Amino acid sequence: MHIASPTKMNIMLILEVLKKHSDENNKLSQKEISALLEKVYDTKFDRHTLKRNLDNLLEFNCGVEYAQRDKGSGEQGGWYFERDITDAEIRMLIDGLLFSKYIPYSECKKLVDKLEQIAGVDFKNSYGLPGNRPENKQIFLNIEELLRAMSIAKKVSFNYLRYGTDKEPSIVLDKDDNPRTYTVSPYEIVISNGHYYLICAPDHADTVYHYRLNAICNIKVLKSEKRRPIREIPGFRNGLNLAEYMKELPYMMSSGKSVRAVLRFNKSEIRHIVECFGKDVHLMDDTESTMIAIVRVNDRAMLYWALQYGMYVEVLEPQSLRESIRDAVTTIADKYK
Repeated sequence: MHIASPTKMNIMLILEVLKKHSDENNKLSQKEISALLEKVYDTKFDRHTLKRNLDNLLEFNCGVEYAQRDKGSGEQGGWYFERDITDAEIRMLIDGLLFSKYIPYSECKKLVDKLEQIAGVDFKNSYGLPGNRPENKQIFLNIEELLRAMSIAKKVSFNYLRYGTDKEPSIVLDKDDNPRTYTVSPYEIVISNGHYYLICAPDHADTVYHYRLNAICNIKVLKSEKRRPIREIPGFRNGLNLAEYMKELPYMMSSGKSVRAVLRFNKSEIRHIVECFGKDVHLMDDTESTMIAIVRVNDRAMLYWALQYGMYVEVLEPQSLRESIRDAVTTIADKYK
């Protein structure tokens, strides 16, 4: 004969059944809970013991709720676990993981599995995991170490990976063919175009640099080396305004300079302008079908952006940027003659 579990274990088993098999749209009767306990955990409760434990869970305010049956609408009554996150929110998180380019396959699968476990009973994830993404399983360690370094205002050192023609990553070497060590002051971690980047600066540099987190390896927090204040870097006297900084960089280019760019675009394509530069972009009417936008942006990043949206957008200023775009377009056109 089965021996009943200790009292504390009993209440945890009931809670586990409710978490896995119920939600606001799938309420369970006391009889259904009892059947699941016996089927899943081979545990039997008498009716009074089960009711007492359910009432305790309700009183503990741990997410367990009870709803009376609504006779007017015919809505089912019973016990259920109320989730803090909706299925739609979980789906958005899973989509973000699946379409990220920086999380290794194995780690992505673990995270998706965890999210599915906290979803509602009816949740179904229809996407398969892409298995051909590059693997750098150190990325979570990189994030943890960078967060630690930034919290105590210290520098970090690391090696950096690049891909060869064999499609395999290898560590970047210095001029003596030894692994090159990068020592930088870390300021922020950001996501851009599906990739994680570190915003940082080496000593004495007159600009900030960006490094892909999935290309960083062998990272170390240098506890004895204080981080360089970002206000020492030209253009950052008032610190790093991340929102403004990211608007200037549609692509995370470490080189280039900030310029005032004037764009002419078709009104029907305003979505591209707003999505890239934000709702506070300065707009002016031009013709019946076109508008003018004025933005501050990294000139090299703007070159790539203009090539992407060149069918709909014309860069009017600065002239140097117009010439760079013209040269790039001419080179591209020559390839297709």
